[in-house]
Amino acid sequence: MQCQLSVHGDDEHYGLLGDSEYGTALWLRWRGRADVELTVLPDCPLVGPGPDGEGCCLFADHAEQHTWQDSREEDPCTS
Repeated sequence: MQCQLSVHGDDEHYGLLGDSEYGTALWLRWRGRADVELTVLPDCPLVGPGPDGEGCCLFADHAEQHTWQDSREEDPCTS
């Protein structure tokens, strides 16, 4: 699994496993090669600028950039 966060300074990584209930998603969280855990986190409530503002595909209070600010070419998240 690949970390969904943009380039970040800490060793904590998150991979989206799927939507849980409305407004939450199931995430895999890990540090290095150990300490892997499943966690349910609330969705990030922010949307990008402009009339067709794209929603952020990460969790609330995530570090670094929102997904619409990321320069990586990736598939958009699913709702």
